[in-house]
Parts: sequence; structure tokens; C-alpha cells
Amino acid sequence: MDLYSMVTGLIGQKGRRGALMINIDVNHPDIEHFIDIKNSDSEKVRFANISINITDDFMRQVVTDGDYELNFKVEATGEVISKVVKARELFRKIAENNHKMAEPGALFKDKIDNWHLMSHDPTFEYAGVNP
Repeated sequence: MDLYSMVTGLIGQKGRRGALMINIDVNHPDIEHFIDIKNSDSEKVRFANISINITDDFMRQVVTDGDYELNFKVEATGEVISKVVKARELFRKIAENNHKMAEPGALFKDKIDNWHLMSHDPTFEYAGVNP
């Protein structure tokens, strides 16, 4: 993340720097580290916004104070990394960091997938937003 941010900071035109948004899915096992990346060192990831792709399933678990499984499959090895967290606690951490420093942002993935202008076309896949 820091490398992409640094490169973005180097790119500019007429005094404007590049724009970069780095997203991670809410079910990724590194989500808690991602949320805190800018808290640990104010010089890290200075030229990028960070956001979380939040799903309806996650929000249902937040409402019911349920458990939520974080998981990631390493394609090269087949290894699956997983961890179970309390959804409401994770959401609180997201909200507190957003209140404190305006990041991470929240992208409600299911809403975006279902409501964007090309959502009627099954061959189109949403990739991101303009930072």
C-alpha cells in the first residue's frame, strides 16, 4: 500500500497530485490491520484514500451482533486463512477510525453491484470508484 501511495504522490500535473483509492473486502483476514494502517504511522499511505467493501451479509451480522468469518484463499498454494470476529466490534472499529480521521471510507458493495448504471448487464463487473 505504501509503495502505491508513494508512486501516486510522485505523479502530478500542474500542481495536482495523482488520485488513488485502495479498497479491501470486509471479509479479508487483514481487515483490522488495514483499518489501522494510518493510525500506526502518519507518514504511511499519505497519498491514497482507503476504503472497505462492505457487504449486506456483514451488515446483517452487525445488526444481530453475530460472528463474522474473515477468510482468504491463497491461489498459489490453496491455503485458506480464516478468522472469526464479532461483526459489531469490527464495525465499531471502522466507525471510530472514520470519525477520528475520516478513513476508512465505506463502499456498500451489494448496493453498488445492484444499482450501478450497468447492473442490468451480467458481463459488466464493477471495479471501483473515482477517489
